[in-house]
Amino acid sequence: MKITPFTSAIALALTVAATTEAALSAGCNTYLNALAAPAHPLAKCRVYTALGFPAITGAHDHDTAKLEKILTSYCATPACTTDQYAGVYKDLQTNCGADMIPENQETLGTVLYMWYLSPAQREAVCYQDTAKDTNCVITSMNEMIERGQLPDANINEDDLYGYLQYVTPLTNPTNITVASFCTSCNQQVANIFANYYNKNPAPFSLQFAQKLTSAYLNTVLADQYRGQCGLTTLGSPTATGNGAPGEFQPTNVTEASIAPPGLDNGAAAGAGRSVGLGGPLGALVVASILYLL
Repeated sequence: MKITPFTSAIALALTVAATTEAALSAGCNTYLNALAAPAHPLAKCRVYTALGFPAITGAHDHDTAKLEKILTSYCATPACTTDQYAGVYKDLQTNCGADMIPENQETLGTVLYMWYLSPAQREAVCYQDTAKDTNCVITSMNEMIERGQLPDANINEDDLYGYLQYVTPLTNPTNITVASFCTSCNQQVANIFANYYNKNPAPFSLQFAQKLTSAYLNTVLADQYRGQCGLTTLGSPTATGNGAPGEFQPTNVTEASIAPPGLDNGAAAGAGRSVGLGGPLGALVVASILYLL
């Protein structure tokens, strides 16, 4: 099993690499390059593209105050609509449907899941920790930095981008105590993703060796918080950065393995280390997303 590093996964989403050009059809490659361009009208729909990663961060960058300002500005802008995401999903199927084969799982598969996870990622990075008057992800990142915890215990992810991906959502914790893992902010972010997986099956029919379905991602997330924190239900956000308060309702994570009707890998209708296709998880679930063959 090959693990795609987070930095590599994100690079594939932002810029189609030369190795990708050889594997993908000309039409798919052209579309992905256009979609990844910063000037593209839908660039802001990909959360980490909109935030300007990796340009705003560097190695060993722990300036979360800088990131908080960027998040404040980003979260004040209108979120992309369901129709806009559905349009991207449809265009991905149209331009890259023939390329959704096992040989392209590490490249195209990463891009697809990063787009799929982007609505939940926006919700997560904009969710507020009202007790500390900042974003929950900033709270979680500051706590990680204070205790000297590296994302995925990897020095190469010691930057703002690495931390942000790792906590959206935080799963499969390494070198971290239960108390540090089972914080209110981590649980609320996990709840956002759990609800998203449950309500929005992945819209792509992926003919890949490892099919990362919504049910699988939700089960991994549920198992983490049930096993580590003893939770049977993740907390419900009282406000979100991408819609009205209470838009996401509590998900009973013990039911996460029950696939809703029309689940992935065949579902044609559309509903973002995590990929973040997911980011990162952070979801991230981020670790699960990056286990691409």
